[in-house]
Order: sequence, then structure tokens, then C-alpha cells
Amino acid sequence: MKYGYYDNDNREYVITRPDTPTPWLNYLGDGGFSGIISNTAGGLVFDRDPGNFRITRYNFNRIPYDRPGRYLYFKDMGSGAVWSPTWQPVQAELDSYSCRHGMGYTRISSEKDGIQSEITYFIPEGKQYEIWKGTVKNTSATVKNLKLFSYVEFSCYIAKYDIECDWPRYFFDCRRKGNAIIFNPSDDFIREKRLLSYIATDLPIEGHDCARIEFLGTCRDESNPIAVERGVCGNSDINGDNACGSFCCPVSLAPGEEKSFVFTIGNACDEEEIKEQVASASDYPLVHEQLEELKAAWRKNSRYLQVKTPDEQMNTMLNIWHPYQCRMTFNWSRFISFYERGLDRGWGYRDSMQDVLGVVHSAPDKVKERLRTLMGIQKSDGNARTLYFPGTGESMGGGRSDDHIWTVFSVCTYVKETGDYGFLEELIPFIDGGEGTVLQHLKLGLEFTKHHLGEHGVPLFLGSDWNDSLSKISWDKHKAESAFVFFQAAHAAYELIHLFEHLKDTENTQWAKQYYEWCRSVEPVLWDGKWYLRGFTDYGEKYGTDDDEYNKIFLNPQSWAVLSRLPSAEKGNSCFENVKQYLFCDLGVVSHAPASSGIDFQKKYFFGMKTGIRENGGLFFHASTWAIIAETLLGRNEDAYSLYHRELPTVRNDRADVCKVEPYIYSSSMVGPSHERYGSGECSWLSGTASWMFLAASQYILGFRPDYDGVIIDPCVPLEWDGFSYTRIYRGISCTVQSPKLPVENARAKKIIVDGETLDSNFLPYDTIRGKQSVEIVVVY
Repeated sequence: MKYGYYDNDNREYVITRPDTPTPWLNYLGDGGFSGIISNTAGGLVFDRDPGNFRITRYNFNRIPYDRPGRYLYFKDMGSGAVWSPTWQPVQAELDSYSCRHGMGYTRISSEKDGIQSEITYFIPEGKQYEIWKGTVKNTSATVKNLKLFSYVEFSCYIAKYDIECDWPRYFFDCRRKGNAIIFNPSDDFIREKRLLSYIATDLPIEGHDCARIEFLGTCRDESNPIAVERGVCGNSDINGDNACGSFCCPVSLAPGEEKSFVFTIGNACDEEEIKEQVASASDYPLVHEQLEELKAAWRKNSRYLQVKTPDEQMNTMLNIWHPYQCRMTFNWSRFISFYERGLDRGWGYRDSMQDVLGVVHSAPDKVKERLRTLMGIQKSDGNARTLYFPGTGESMGGGRSDDHIWTVFSVCTYVKETGDYGFLEELIPFIDGGEGTVLQHLKLGLEFTKHHLGEHGVPLFLGSDWNDSLSKISWDKHKAESAFVFFQAAHAAYELIHLFEHLKDTENTQWAKQYYEWCRSVEPVLWDGKWYLRGFTDYGEKYGTDDDEYNKIFLNPQSWAVLSRLPSAEKGNSCFENVKQYLFCDLGVVSHAPASSGIDFQKKYFFGMKTGIRENGGLFFHASTWAIIAETLLGRNEDAYSLYHRELPTVRNDRADVCKVEPYIYSSSMVGPSHERYGSGECSWLSGTASWMFLAASQYILGFRPDYDGVIIDPCVPLEWDGFSYTRIYRGISCTVQSPKLPVENARAKKIIVDGETLDSNFLPYDTIRGKQSVEIVVVY
């Protein structure tokens, strides 16, 4: 079943019915004052940090879900009919409805009983307020006298307190002042300067309510507020109770008449700044200009890669939605979504280090700053803290076995993309004192791993490796060993060899080669005859072995073994023939098989979640990306593309009732075929899938792979494609790559023709194009 369609000309996804299987979200803002909004106007607003500077409430895991939000109520004073132009929360049947999620904005249109409405929600670039830009039109032949009611719930700044208990409300102060309702959350909870939240409108105001209980009424909720039923607000203020922002605004419309209006939610230092913000938000020409500037900024974000392939679904993702998701994931790590509560996750070190990979080509300066921030919470022993909170600058956690290794891939990718070798010598502080160059941070991370080995010479799981759901494997004796971390470290050493060789740094090259040779000596311990083990348990037993009834084969060790370049071609292909046999399914590839359920150390059951869910035999798309890259490295074009294509969100648009999550965005996972809800999506939007799938598609399938001082052109595409082209901006140069149809299956590039000149390899030196505005590259197989 379909719930909408892609309007690629306008760069929008159009939702045609409000009752989507889950709330289908969009993000507003670009890392500062921001929010999430669903297709029925659910969601919240926050300032920089949804855990420490939350402005409006949003309740997770409740029935009805996706509440509260940014609500308007329309009451026809003639007929008494009440509805919400966004469908929620009243859920009255509408004569028409559509929601257009665009880049940084959402527009919801509807009609009921001769009243058309359209509301566009967006946050102007660099501003501390959100705008609801609305129109209401009378399409009937009679005069319509309406009353419009607004509704938001204000939150304590510290969202954890607001969700946990009742007492934060005792500090709230909320009052109407002119055309604004101003909420003072109290500075009792925060060390930073207190800001004032508000909602305001340019409509004539007949009344207001700041007291939630006065607006909703006793034993009622957002769907049937007593104030709307009565047609009048009670002019209540709040001095120590739950607070809302509701205006009652009369609107009279002659037949055919249309009126515009604005509501604004913001955060300001004082009442004078509120007046300035509201005045700007009510300046209609300025608002139109700001919306157009926002659209232009997001078009610019996508222009760094534009593709034209025979796969239209791939084109839709790579040209529009995928770079948008990469940027939003970069902004928020795993902090806030419909699935993430926005309280205690902050920017994850491992998460954010991977998220930079999807935007380094389009926002290198922001990536560089993010790398500095994250390395600043690494300890002097090489390990890193787990979380960083951007609103307060605080960090916490640590002791995981993989966090610190991700830095190598992020830094190397940044240098390859930009040529900024000076960054490697920058001094970055350690969180526990002292400082070191970027290169020293990288080396210390790998040394930490080598200093924490188990009895088989394989790195310990420690607190957890990448798969947190498997952490119980090391809860008893703390001796479990991780093949994932081993191959991750080997891959990192492989990357550093090439970096140091390029720098002509003999001493560090020798260090990296010795590290890699140590990895080579350990690799046979993990070979199980057909594929690689997942590791060893606390009791020294093999895990992820063909000898077991459950948990025989895991995806990640096979992928990362190939990425490390340690296995022979024979071993690598053996791994992936078995991955294809045991793990492939029609929606992608599962994490491992057969999945188990329950905790039983003796039976080697370590997953508390049910069989087929997330990392326990689910389709964990983040892990799939590495399998796609591994398939390309093995020269398995057809399998690489087949796996990529079947996991495209666009492919599941016509089965959204089964897959549930947004069909324009990658989710973290889907329930696997061993579960009765097979195909149901989980945790959309904020996922490492976004950045790594972008690399898999752009660098390894389409084959534009920046390297030190040049680009490798190495497409890995299916034989069925009748040619393709794309344009990629690299160091300010527009590089257009054209490829004919492959001459034979699994063919790879042997030469390239650059502006008519043939190069005898598939490497494009930067020096040959330096200073040009554009180049034309033709692939020769």
C-alpha cells in the first residue's frame, strides 16, 4: 500500500493520507534552533540540545502516539464543526489532505466544509524561532466565521526532569504579553543563562490560555479541548503549573476570501528580543525570502553529487533524500527523533565519527570542527568517552573497544577529500589532560586496542564493540574477544600505512606496517574453514562457528575482514558465498543466522531482544553498507548492486503498510525474516546507515573515490546498466564522469579519458586538474 509519492521536481515527498503506519518525520533547522515534525504536525522544538534546552513537549511511547505537537484547531462558529487542518489531534475526517516534506520545511494542506488551509513550517537559517506560515480560504458560497486556536505544551529545559516527574511544573511561569505567550522555565535547573520561550501570532487575539488544564479541561486530551468546544479561551496564566500556549483568534471570511497568518515559536534572551523576532516572523516578504533562501541552501547541499543512472530509485535517493539525511544525521548523531528520546545520548563518539563520512564532500569545514570536538574527548591512553553533549560541552562514558578506532577512517577520509595535510599536525587536547597531534590521537587509539587483548591474541570486547546488543558476551569473566574490532583495527592500520607512505614518514610507516603484520599473524586464529568467527566467548569458546546450532555466521566479521585486505581472494569469496547463502533475503541482508533469543551463557545466547529484531538476526542496514563495499572490493559487481538496490528506501514505497517507516529515508533496521513482523522498520532517520551507504553508493558502486592527491575512478555496476553518468564536485572542481555499458560482467575500469586525454590507469591525479572549473571523464573498461 502507498501513502504518498516523490515529487522530485520540487524535491518533496508528498504524503496523501494522514494515517501513516508510523509518524513520518522531517527535521527543521540545521543544528542550532531546531525541531522534528511529523506529517500531522506532531513533534517538538528545541534549542541546540534537545536534552538540555527543550522548548516544547513530546511524549514518547504513548497512546495516542506522536503527541503533542504544533497544533491548530478550526471551529466553524456557524455549524459548530471542529477539525484540525493537520488532521491530528482532532482526527476529524477531512475532504482533502496532503503533507509535503521538503528540505528543511514541511507544508500541510487540507480542506473541510469549504475551508482550505495551508501551513508551512520552517526555521529560517540562523534564527532562534520557528515559523508557521499559514493561509485560510473560504471556497464556499457563504460567509464563514471561524475561530482558530493554537496549542503547544511548554517543557522544562532539562527534558529528563520534565519526563520523569511532576515537580518541574512548580517552577513554571507563563503569561500573555501582547501578541505573545511567554514561558519562563526557571533557571533553577541550568547553569547557562536562562532564556524565555514563547509562541506568538499576528492574528487578532480574542483570548488565550497558558494553563493546560484550563485549555484541555479535566479528563480530556488534545483531541477534544474544552476551550475549543466552548469556542472561547479562559485567559488563564500560569504561576507554577503545566503550561501551554493557546490563542483564540476570530477569522471571518467572505466567499472566495483568503487570509494569511503567522504563528511563531522561539527562544529569546528577553522580552525586547521576543518583540524583534516576532516582528521579523510577521514580515511576509521577509518570510517568503527566508523560505526561498532555505530551499536554495539545501539545493546547494545536494549539488556536490548529482547522478543519472538507469535506476530511477537510486537517482531519487542520491540526488535528493540521501544527502539530506546525511546532513541531518551529522547534525544530531542519534540524539533526537521519533525513536530517540533526546535525553542522554548526545553525540555518540562512534556514531558521529562515522556520520562525518556522509558530509565531508559537502561540508568539510564543519567536519573538521566536529573532528576536533570529538578527538577532544579522547583520553591520553587512546580510549574515548562515549558521549558528548553539544549544549553544555559535557562528555561521559568510555571503555568500549571500538570508539577510538573510527577516528582513523574519519580523519583519513577528510584528508583525502580536502588535501588538508596540515590538520594532521594540529594539537588536540586529551580529556584527561595534556594534548597531542591528530596523528598521535590516531596512533594512540590503535595502541589502546593492541594493549587490550584476550588469550587468543584478539582484542577484548571490553564494555562492548560496535554491536552493543552483544555486550553480555563479556559480562561474566570479561575475557570475550571481538573479531569485529580485530578486523577494524587491521583496516585502520592498512589506512595508516597508505597515509604515512604518502607523507613519506618512514618512522610511522614502519610502525603501521608492524601493526598490520601483527594483524596478519593473528588472522588465521579467526578463520573457521568457510568464514570468520565473530570472536571468542568469556569461556574461550568459538562464537559464530559452523559447529553451533544458532549464531553460526555473522555478517560483520566477513565484511570487515575483506575491508582489512587480510584474507586471500579465495577466503574472501568463501565468506561472501556463505553470506549470500545464509544471510541474504529479499529486503537486504540479516546480521547473522540462525538468530537466537534469550540470555544463556552456556548455550552462547547473548541477545536479550527477540529473534529477528535489530542486531539479533534483523536487517541492520548500517552493517549492510560494509557488506556492499566488501562485495565491490571482491569484484562481485552484481551482488554488490543487488544488495544496494534492494535496501533502497524508495523500493519499499508500495509496501509501506508492511515496512511502516518513511520510504524516503534509511532506517537503522528492519525486522528480519525469522520474525512474524518481517519487514517492519525500526529507528529511521538517525543511523550510521546514512553516511556509510552514501560512501558505498558514491565511492564503491559509482566509483568516485577520493584518494591522497587524486581520485580513483572505479565503478562497480551491473551488466544490465546501459551506461550512466554523474557529476561530483571535488575540491571545487566539477567532475563529470560518463560510463558506457560494461563490455562483460564484473568489468572494472582500466583507463580513463580526461578532457580528451587518455590516462593509462583509473587514477586521476589532482595536479592534472588543479585550477580547472570542470573536467569531463570517460571510463574505459
